[in-house]
Amino acid sequence: HYYITNNLSKMLSCSRIMLRQGLCTGARALAAPIQFTNYIHTTHVQKDETSASGALIEAAKGMRVIPTRGQAAKEKLYGFVQDLCKQNLGEEGARYFPFALGLFTTIGFCNVTNLLPYIEMPTQIIGCTVAMSTTLIAGLTIKCIAKHKLDFASFFFPPGAPVGLALLLVPVETISFFSRAVSLGVRLGANLTAGHMILHIISDFGAQMLASGTAGGAIGGVLCTAALVPVCILEIAVAVVQAYVFCMLTTMYLNDAHELH
Repeated sequence: HYYITNNLSKMLSCSRIMLRQGLCTGARALAAPIQFTNYIHTTHVQKDETSASGALIEAAKGMRVIPTRGQAAKEKLYGFVQDLCKQNLGEEGARYFPFALGLFTTIGFCNVTNLLPYIEMPTQIIGCTVAMSTTLIAGLTIKCIAKHKLDFASFFFPPGAPVGLALLLVPVETISFFSRAVSLGVRLGANLTAGHMILHIISDFGAQMLASGTAGGAIGGVLCTAALVPVCILEIAVAVVQAYVFCMLTTMYLNDAHELH
């Protein structure tokens, strides 16, 4: 069924291209040779692979009724992020699902890849994570101002609050709002950096004990090497959890921008 639908879509793309070419350039253009393969490929790339929805369609190719292990993992990830969007964004969550899925998978992939030797991904550098979080918060702020106009000021002075507390609440709420840009990125980068420091300290200590040449040093070095296994497992869990926390907080801030919470 999929292959039939796919072939039909390609045929329709060809017909639309021929019609568009005929209407725009006349009979002379139709008389010229037409490269169907290039047109089909270009049309599908522009409309599918480079868009968020098209990326999901491409990822869904080859899906089976009885899922394989890889397909089951994709479906679990899809459902997990979809539930996250629905929980934090309500009915608006479907609109931002591709963004949330891309954000979670990208940060999760970078976090886990950071554990490999001699590889340094952007999420390990606090400057990069802060720049990313600042860009996200700036975009959400612009979106909020464009949607709510002057009502955006309610972020800094909650409705129903006593006017006498304005001098206290406004500075506190202002600092709280703009500190999101820093805290979101620092939280991600600091947790990953702390884990890498622990791995470095344990491995360096074990190497020094092995280099001592004594029996006690050899036993201590073996114990330090064995301790790296559970620490690495813990670091993998931390990497995935931090990707989830980053994505969850981003969707919550996006909901705040929509609802002015």
